[in-house]
Amino acid sequence: MGAHLTRRIFSKSSGTLAASIVAGVCFFAGIAVTAHVGQLVRNGLVAQHKREATAELSEARARLEREISRTVAHGLGIRAYVAQLGDKPFDMADYLKIAADLVEENPSIRSIGLAPNNILRGVYPQEPNEAALGLNYRMNSSQWPAIREAMTKREVVIAGPLDLVQGGRALVIRIPVFLPAFPGQPIKDRSYWGIATLVLDEDGLMSAAGLKDGVGGLRTAVLNKNAVGAASVTFGSPAILDKDHIALPLHLPGGLNWELIGYPETGWTNTGSQVWFTQLAGSLISLVFGTMAFLLINEVYKVRSMALHDPLTGLANRRLLEERMLQLASMCERSGVGFEIFYVDLDAFKPVNDSYGHAVGDQLLIEVGRRLQVETRQTDTVARVGGDEFIVLTPGTMRRHEKEAFLTRLLECISVVFEFSGARIDMRASIGNASFPADAGTVEDLLRIADNRMYAQKANSKQGPRDLPDGGVPQAG
Repeated sequence: MGAHLTRRIFSKSSGTLAASIVAGVCFFAGIAVTAHVGQLVRNGLVAQHKREATAELSEARARLEREISRTVAHGLGIRAYVAQLGDKPFDMADYLKIAADLVEENPSIRSIGLAPNNILRGVYPQEPNEAALGLNYRMNSSQWPAIREAMTKREVVIAGPLDLVQGGRALVIRIPVFLPAFPGQPIKDRSYWGIATLVLDEDGLMSAAGLKDGVGGLRTAVLNKNAVGAASVTFGSPAILDKDHIALPLHLPGGLNWELIGYPETGWTNTGSQVWFTQLAGSLISLVFGTMAFLLINEVYKVRSMALHDPLTGLANRRLLEERMLQLASMCERSGVGFEIFYVDLDAFKPVNDSYGHAVGDQLLIEVGRRLQVETRQTDTVARVGGDEFIVLTPGTMRRHEKEAFLTRLLECISVVFEFSGARIDMRASIGNASFPADAGTVEDLLRIADNRMYAQKANSKQGPRDLPDGGVPQAG
């Protein structure tokens, strides 16, 4: 009974199940495509945000490059001024005016120092730098390498940012001074005079470049790629390095190899109306396609079911029965295992319709089909092939006693009194059996033999009219 119930449920729901699976695949495929498109939209929003941030950062880079280049230009101006004085003995008073003008014009300059023959002779402002006067750079291991590099390369060298004794951090710009023997003499041929040093305050420099408090909602940092080993953050938060930051190279004099990097305070924008619209539209389209797929597949199964099943009882019809018989016959050629058919015909069914009407007759046919299914296996087929004719198809051949026991069960299940709308109907049936390939080598011959045996049994068992209890209909041949 359980196997029969499972078979009937699965048979009726197979179309719905298949339609549901296809609809689910279509829906989730659409959702996957929607998610992919949504991710592309989010990536596009991030890329757009990065382009906008890069534009902001480019302006800040230009300001920073301008501030450093402007300070270097001031140092070159001092070098030109020193060159004009020629071999005149050094006197800081000769440079105070130009030094004061430069510091006033560029507040980022903390101090200006002049060191003829690499000995610091003058500094502006003197306070709090007076203690450094007389410093011989050759004897200072921390400062001499940069000065020697400037002398050797005959070009500007920038070191730092360095921590100052006076407090704070600063870039130290070393500008070598060479005196010409005659106007227009090339730098490489001039004699070395000494070094001019400009100390550029880091905070003042970054403030002047607009980087002190970030740029346009970006946290910024300056990455020093000259550092020994891994690049280090010169200015700003090192945490930016762990983010998906943007970076722009800085084009600076003095051998500086810096990058300006930035990352938004709240991260890159990847949400917006475009993303929500894409997800909503994609979900709706996926739902529509899934629904359409469900309806289409379900309708296909309904049409197929109508073509292969009896509309009244839901049992297989003759077409489906013959298809399954042909399949079993084909398998028999390979395996040698045949099958059995049992041709069932109800006795005296016409008086039921005449006495109780077609509605009761239809219910009786449905009940007979149900009873036959109860007595069969899940692999068996019960088909209605005519008005009151049924065929039971069982794969595999039966021994004689098995066949007799099966026939007895079929006859007994049909003969159980049928009750419907107050009517009690006592039914009988005639059954003809045939075996493949023992009785016939083709499906057509097998059906014909089973049909003939069924009518032979009907003729042998035909009896005269007899009274039945409770108004039952008489049995007729």
